[in-house]
Amino acid sequence: MPFEIKSPDYIYKIEPYIPGKPVEEVEREKGLKNIVKLASNENPLGPSPLAVKAIRNHLKNLNRYPDGSGFYLKKDLSEYFKNYKLKAENFILGNGSNELIDIAVRTFCNKDENIIAPFPSFVAYYLAAEQLGLKLKISNLSKDYKLDLNSMLKFIDNKTKIIFVSNPNNPTGTYYKSKEILQFIKNVRKDILVIVDEAYIEYINESILDLISFEEYGNVLILRTFSKAYGLAGLRIGYGIACKELLSLMDRVREPFNVNSLSLAAGQAALKDEDFIKKVISVNDAEKKYLYGEFQLLNIDYVETGANFILVDLKDNKAVDINEKLLNKGVIVRPMNRFGYENMIRITIGKHNENLKLIRALKSIIM
Repeated sequence: MPFEIKSPDYIYKIEPYIPGKPVEEVEREKGLKNIVKLASNENPLGPSPLAVKAIRNHLKNLNRYPDGSGFYLKKDLSEYFKNYKLKAENFILGNGSNELIDIAVRTFCNKDENIIAPFPSFVAYYLAAEQLGLKLKISNLSKDYKLDLNSMLKFIDNKTKIIFVSNPNNPTGTYYKSKEILQFIKNVRKDILVIVDEAYIEYINESILDLISFEEYGNVLILRTFSKAYGLAGLRIGYGIACKELLSLMDRVREPFNVNSLSLAAGQAALKDEDFIKKVISVNDAEKKYLYGEFQLLNIDYVETGANFILVDLKDNKAVDINEKLLNKGVIVRPMNRFGYENMIRITIGKHNENLKLIRALKSIIM
């Protein structure tokens, strides 16, 4: 029997997300071992050791449903952010921060309203709008690969409901100082939700949270994740920070038990693992400087980054071609042609031995 069920017209226009190739797939395809994956901005040091211990301790409780409210993780978050005088009611938990993006769009947008997002940036912004058939206004980055905040302001009309601000931005790594983000927010109407995505904020140690209070800025939602600096990408856990009134509405749309019990336990432990985070940032800073130096020797242009990845310009070389040649040498990176950068790749900053393998592979390909 033929399939005859129809979707709304806007569903057919959505391009499914294509993730980076996993190591196992490249091993199968290329017949290689010791693959180095520098494609998905994962933490090369692995997960927080305290988080791993917490997961092991919690395994015996897998027959029980998780805490649907995330009470203890929210309590720990309020303690972690105590200098900002935040309470548990100022946090919402998600199955990765991308779930919170989806929840926010479903909570606040009517069908005739629009969303403003930078491009290129995190694909979840576009998918959240497209999956509801909403109008998406795209603001291209500036020539220096930064969000064009003035352009985004010009896109605002009486039907604008949400503006996404990724800081630092993925895939470029560029970012603004908190005072510049604050000035942007001040220029946005109070009935428009400004979502400041701080997935990589640990790498610059500067947040809009330093300058705002939610009593004054009730239209701001800050997103954070445990996927990057904390090394918990496989568990899918993130959180949002905002005024309690905004989050109470999002809670009505949030699925019950949306964060599993292992993620909750790991998140609590990871927050306390200060030594691990210090090591993560230290290694990232040192290896970033190493890669900058090697790129300069190879005459490869790059965008200075405030994250754990670097966008590099291969000039006359096509990104897809270089990507395939790197795969043949056991190195996985992310070609940027789908984002309009035909000659650019994004490289996650790895451990030193991983970065050495990358540089050796690049040398053999382009020299």
